[in-house]
Amino acid sequence: MHEKDGFELKKSFKNVSILFFLVVFLLLLLVILINVLFGIYSWQKLYIDIINSLVGVLVPLVLFNFLYDHFTKKQHDRELSEKITETMMLDQEIINNFSTDSKKDFIRKSTQSILGDTVGQMLYDSLIKSYLNKTYEYRHHFKYYISYSETTAIDPVVISDQVEFEFSNKDYYWVRQELSFLRDLSKFNEIKDVRIGFSYKESTLDGLYNRVEFLFRENLWISNYHNELLKGLTNGELTIFVEEVLKLSIEIGGQVIPFRVINNGGHEGFHLLLELPSDLPNNQLSSVKLKFQMPQLKTQKKFIVVISEPTENVEIMLMHLEDKVQVEAIPFLNEAESITRLPNDTIKIDIDDWVLPRAGVVFVWDDKIDNSSTN
Repeated sequence: MHEKDGFELKKSFKNVSILFFLVVFLLLLLVILINVLFGIYSWQKLYIDIINSLVGVLVPLVLFNFLYDHFTKKQHDRELSEKITETMMLDQEIINNFSTDSKKDFIRKSTQSILGDTVGQMLYDSLIKSYLNKTYEYRHHFKYYISYSETTAIDPVVISDQVEFEFSNKDYYWVRQELSFLRDLSKFNEIKDVRIGFSYKESTLDGLYNRVEFLFRENLWISNYHNELLKGLTNGELTIFVEEVLKLSIEIGGQVIPFRVINNGGHEGFHLLLELPSDLPNNQLSSVKLKFQMPQLKTQKKFIVVISEPTENVEIMLMHLEDKVQVEAIPFLNEAESITRLPNDTIKIDIDDWVLPRAGVVFVWDDKIDNSSTN
């Protein structure tokens, strides 16, 4: 109804314009005719004046028409481009009709137009492009529980006749970790080399975050002596360490997943190569649960949680010894984080939002002063 009214209005305006031009033209002819009939103006003089007037008006008229057409066309193209962009942004069906490459190009150029060429291209290449290429998978309902404890008596773990591990209560805490989330694992069907990685140095651990085949990474903060022992173990001996010391287990979709332990020797760590089931569903969320424990030197007074993949709805909880240490949480997540202190010096972080890769939280602590010993 509105489009019809608008069309009629434009048509009426056009008719009025034509009528006004005809009236002015007829009045001009009438004035010229009267001037000629009364001898005020001659036909020859009129002819010469018309030619001179046309020559004088021709150059400005051509220049005006050129500029008018240029700016009118430019403005029309801008309005048309804005209209097309607005239509695309509001109509999902129109966007779906474009090819994948066209969509990527549209997002890249839109980002550059908003942030500028340099910053827009940097953001597109470093972050957006990987999502469009489906390099990243997403995790949901991420729960990570970390619990520190001391054990009064720890039996040595015998690996072989020559090697045994003993982590004394004087030098080590025991850290128990439980991790669970939902994730589409179809990408791992293509990789066929899915791993869990343990490193002995933070720099080595940092490098693992750039490798997509790792489902989980962790840092073993143990002494150099124990590091050297681990580096010298065979794969079979290291398997005993993982089973008896770390007591690691992993479940995917309710199934216990077997694994093979690979010692990297001089590469500052070891990997667990997972034997994923062949019937992993595509484009469906699967539950992942991981449990293990590990020793940590008491001199390492921190624990770092890094969210390595896009993750929605994050819950992180750290439990430490209330009578021994005072813990502080230093988050580098987003503004939606909620930090709560629970009894027994337990710190809980809830984020009901998306968290981008390499965000996380650092827990640091100091030993409490024993007032009874100073008195």
